[in-house]
Amino acid sequence: MLKRKVFVLVERRADYSRYKPILTRMKVDPFFEIHLVVTGICLLDLHGKDINYIEEDGFEIKARLPMFDQYKVDSGGGMVKAMARVLDSVVDELERAKPDLVLSGFDIGGNFAVTIAAAHMNIPVAHIQGGEVTGSIDESIRHAMSKFSHIHFPATEDARNRLIRLGEDPKNIYTVGCPSIDVIVETESYPKKELEQEFGLDFAKPFVIMIQHPVTTEAKSSLNQIRETIAAIKSVGVQAMVLLPNNDAGYMDIIKEIKHSGLMWVPSLPTIKFINLYRNAWAIVGNSSSGIHESSTFKIPAINIGNRQMGRERAENVIDVPYDRVEIEKALRKALFDQEFRKFVATIKNPYGEGNSAEKIVDILKTVRLQEDIIQKKFYE
Repeated sequence: MLKRKVFVLVERRADYSRYKPILTRMKVDPFFEIHLVVTGICLLDLHGKDINYIEEDGFEIKARLPMFDQYKVDSGGGMVKAMARVLDSVVDELERAKPDLVLSGFDIGGNFAVTIAAAHMNIPVAHIQGGEVTGSIDESIRHAMSKFSHIHFPATEDARNRLIRLGEDPKNIYTVGCPSIDVIVETESYPKKELEQEFGLDFAKPFVIMIQHPVTTEAKSSLNQIRETIAAIKSVGVQAMVLLPNNDAGYMDIIKEIKHSGLMWVPSLPTIKFINLYRNAWAIVGNSSSGIHESSTFKIPAINIGNRQMGRERAENVIDVPYDRVEIEKALRKALFDQEFRKFVATIKNPYGEGNSAEKIVDILKTVRLQEDIIQKKFYE
């Protein structure tokens, strides 16, 4: 029986959470052979070493590619050196694996590296969630990845239309939604009492999840930015679970401030615990794409702070605020205690899909043509 070997590289929890439902389906389908490579902060203790969770989920890891010198990447230059390191090593891994296709995605450095490498090596690239608009260096990386890719899986029609305006061929663009919604829908329940006991929470009282990453174009402001958010959460006096940020430039100031804040924090969490904490949260606060992509599926408000998600499509549960403790506190009080707003949020629809993205992506990957002409790209007009 013919097989299709698919190469996937995972750098951090943000890309693994979206790849997981796709990998799960490919794993049980004899048509696919998965070549899974792990790099980035998934290998670092400081960030929770998510490679352990990937293995616990039952996926075979074909290679580990060191990307970061722990504690030594906290600058734009450090990010570039890390990307260069994984770009160099992933070439050898692609030559060893000889995949039929690279499944890449999002706006993450390691995925950018494998996309560039595969395109130069005449390996077709399928890219997830191109065409979206955000702030920071992420915007440039995502659009650049789209230009190096051959098959596109945008989440929304708006993103699809933007890819066409970027010169991508409409016949190679498939609107599929965001696969992180699949994870929410498919993750089994975890006993509330056990979560409450493990983390010292009371879900009957206001509880928020906070995820705040550095903004690479504002790296020098990271310390002041996180201080404003922490001050607002403390002022409201709400229960909070803080997840440590990724390691983009400016991250160490954020981590140090979180660890000295007195708020409960974890470097990372297994999917089942994170999703079930999310299900019991009253709101999410910070600048993570999770607040944009996923919070409306949970029917909870999202307080989105600053420019990191600027311009991204969002449901009406999102409250946009600047890095100002007074404005963040006001948004928190609306999200937690404004009953009319909370009732409205319970009725909204997620523009990023209903939880069937992975099925669509896998079905397309089974049937899409991978003949040589697909890698002969030109600007579509």
